[in-house]
Amino acid sequence: MALPDYVQIAQGTAIIWGEAGASGVTNTLSLDALANGAARMGAAADLGANFEDEYLVYLLVETGTAPTAGNSVELYLLSSYDNSIWPAKVTGSDGAYTLGTSDANLRQAGAPVISLVATNDGNTRLVQAPVIWRPRGRYVVPIVDNNLGQAFRDETTATDNDSRVILVPRRIVVND
Repeated sequence: MALPDYVQIAQGTAIIWGEAGASGVTNTLSLDALANGAARMGAAADLGANFEDEYLVYLLVETGTAPTAGNSVELYLLSSYDNSIWPAKVTGSDGAYTLGTSDANLRQAGAPVISLVATNDGNTRLVQAPVIWRPRGRYVVPIVDNNLGQAFRDETTATDNDSRVILVPRRIVVND
């Protein structure tokens, strides 16, 4: 049996949640003017019957005013095997997410995939370095929980909105 010549990691086509109509967006997650202390869930994305084992996850948020240093925005990714049974009171549709008393609903989602912390400067566009995430089912819904001390930027048109969640499939390719 011959050994492969080499193994490499290839990127697949990105799944992008953001404002409907914004450039590159494939699934709706309306983050325009998301208030401090509020959360939003996006529309379900179908990763396909033979989805990848790993995904790179990026979180980009834009605020109208510089957020308070040390405050954060959290991203949760929830999976479903059939697009109808969801944890943490997720519906699979873009909409406001009810945190519940003492964030009880959100605690059912488990640990955040990303916790993006604001820095001590005037930046209003925050980008988290990617993390590797492994889905637990074919369908995925993001929840974004804003605790930055500022609302996300209120854009005049959807195409201007830069706040988004990006999943990039990572595929291991064996070359003979």
